[in-house]
Amino acid sequence: MKDETILVIDDSPTIRRLLSHSLKNLGYSIVLAEDGLQGLEKLSVEDIDIVIVDLNMPNMDGLEFTREVRASTVHRDMPIIMLTTESSEQDRARGLSAGVNTYLVKPTSPEKLNYKVRALLDAKKTL
Repeated sequence: MKDETILVIDDSPTIRRLLSHSLKNLGYSIVLAEDGLQGLEKLSVEDIDIVIVDLNMPNMDGLEFTREVRASTVHRDMPIIMLTTESSEQDRARGLSAGVNTYLVKPTSPEKLNYKVRALLDAKKTL
């Protein structure tokens, strides 16, 4: 059983439920947030290993969330996967320039998501 915790930030209850279900089945612990502001709050009080964040959300979007995390002295090296319906190269470039480690377009398979999560967590352990 894995002991890593994933923070899933998405304004869609359906997406949060689907991601939570599939990631729990893979052995991860899950913490959920509805937007970037709530995500920052959870990040400050929970023991999080990696973040999966949507791009478009109310209150604070995924780009602003990522920039805030990268500016933080405590969490700046946190692995972040942006998982969004936005598929343009411009959106991908905006996500990567904000500091996300990986940019994935919805829908993606649980296997592909798990592969990306594992790769980032394994890389984090070697640092």
